[in-house]
Amino acid sequence: MEEKVNEYIYPYHWAWEGFFKKVYEFPVKSSLNFFSKSDVVLDVGCGDGKLTSLVAPHVKSVIGVDNQEYPLKFARLIFDKLNIKNAKFEVGDITKLKYKNNSFDKVVCWDVIEHVPKDIAAKGIKELIRVLKHDGRLFLTTPNRKELRGRFFGHKIIDKHYYEYTRDELISMFSVYLVDINVSGYYIPPIIPKSEHFSTIWPLRNIFYFLIKAGKNYPNISNGLLLSGTKK
Repeated sequence: MEEKVNEYIYPYHWAWEGFFKKVYEFPVKSSLNFFSKSDVVLDVGCGDGKLTSLVAPHVKSVIGVDNQEYPLKFARLIFDKLNIKNAKFEVGDITKLKYKNNSFDKVVCWDVIEHVPKDIAAKGIKELIRVLKHDGRLFLTTPNRKELRGRFFGHKIIDKHYYEYTRDELISMFSVYLVDINVSGYYIPPIIPKSEHFSTIWPLRNIFYFLIKAGKNYPNISNGLLLSGTKK
């Protein structure tokens, strides 16, 4: 199988503004009510730590893991500048996490499984569950292969992704390991291709912001899927 290149150049997630920032942060912010100040959290595939920074103020501690050292250097530098003290960052492999069984109250994995082959993703999911405490909760996001725009124009999997899932596929994959599974969505894309470029125009801005939230109630046609569930 051809290897996909996920070369990291600079911490671009920290530079996003407006619509692109809101849609990127929405699934994390909408999940924060599940976290508590006593939680020890693992963030697998944390990259430059932008989403880790949203979780850190709400928990006891968080470990960010990524398979590349380069983005972690940015994460450490930025967290130091922001004076966020309860987070650390380590190189790791989703299929071979170094942590003991039942170590974390929450495990999060934002937009990661689409970046690995499907068979490797299955191994990674087992690892996420292994390190999660019994009755701990997992949060995971991934693009939706059956999003609305793709139903009209054909869904194109981007070059950096090996496989993109549907809501039904996620439920099937995780029902073996989790109870109380919820798969919601975020952002219903307008049918017009690349219409997001108009999200900075004032009259349209609120429409795009509405579509981000509307996806929560219509996951089958949303651009992204947010899965959460409690370990059996």
